[in-house]
Amino acid sequence: MFATFICNGQIRQGDNLRTEFNKIAKPYYFAAPNFTAWTEGVNMLLIGDKPNPNDCDFVFIALHDTTLIGILTTKAPNVFMFDTEGNSILDKTSEFFLLPTWIVKNKTKIISTDKSILKLLDKMYEKTLQANDLELDEKTVKEYQQYQTDTTLANRHIALLLDNYQTIITETAAKGQQAPANICIPLMKSLSEECLSLYNIIPVIVCIYMGEALQSAGMTDKAREHFKMSLQFYPSSIPLQVYNYKLEQDPTKKKEELAELKKKYAKHWMVKDL
Repeated sequence: MFATFICNGQIRQGDNLRTEFNKIAKPYYFAAPNFTAWTEGVNMLLIGDKPNPNDCDFVFIALHDTTLIGILTTKAPNVFMFDTEGNSILDKTSEFFLLPTWIVKNKTKIISTDKSILKLLDKMYEKTLQANDLELDEKTVKEYQQYQTDTTLANRHIALLLDNYQTIITETAAKGQQAPANICIPLMKSLSEECLSLYNIIPVIVCIYMGEALQSAGMTDKAREHFKMSLQFYPSSIPLQVYNYKLEQDPTKKKEELAELKKKYAKHWMVKDL
């Protein structure tokens, strides 16, 4: 979407964030906008090489304790590049502010026996994707948002990964744009891996989002295979059945699957659109 060199200063993916910062003879510090609702992103800083940030080709983004996490170009199109792995190496460009996972994970209690976030993801799935009407109640929304600010909760990084994904989907949908596959698919893979590592399971909501990301990227064969495999673990999932039907290549099977969906789940919001 954007050139490898994203500004006149010729900073690019793969460059070392700390090395680039050390090139500044005299850094100037500015208060950053409120990029995120996550506690770890409160009171962030922008750091430039000139007294006026608008005169800089790009500014560094740092946490309140001056830990560098990425850069932001100051000229349109404004794009971010983040240290996504915590190794000071800049990753691909993004139109969206996506708080790197390591920032939250490094300070979060990782407890495999605490399944609160897993139960919350299942609740969100049941109340939206699986329910007849797509509506999330205020109590569940607040429970989800609590992971942004309550640092005593375990495994908060899982909520952050999902939150970053939903930020992209929401903002691109509002603009009528397609979500960037080069960011969405790695996000869903990371979320799947974190869930597997902690709980030895991938929640059904993550399976659905992963399939949607593959499909949106035009990777139809992989999406078809993914939905079929996911149905083996979650055979009663209506969204998985709907996507499986949509990607079915056998006309006879497709007709049978549609009839079955309309017979069993006629009131479901996804089935109504078939």
